[in-house]
Amino acid sequence: MTNTEGSAHSPHANAYGSSSREPFADASKDDLASKGATAFREAKANVEDIISDAGDYAGKKGREAMDNVRGVGDTLAVAVERSVKARPYTTLALAAAAGFLVGVIWRR
Repeated sequence: MTNTEGSAHSPHANAYGSSSREPFADASKDDLASKGATAFREAKANVEDIISDAGDYAGKKGREAMDNVRGVGDTLAVAVERSVKARPYTTLALAAAAGFLVGVIWRR
């Protein structure tokens, strides 16, 4: 009995003597690779969307924070202006005291 005859009687052999599982194995590998590539592309797109959304959210929050800081600055400027008009000497004394404290802290 030759190798050709032995392989022809194999339970998985086709008319040409090769295993019938080989084409299916190649097809399964190709299918699996295709599915893997598709899943990778989808995951990459999802990550890019999440990063974009996070950047948009951070930018929005940053703009809101800057607007709040500007609002506080404007409010502080208005308060100082009113204080200077209402009590100029008291405001000057407070400014001198604040400057002295900043100088002491800066020196350390």
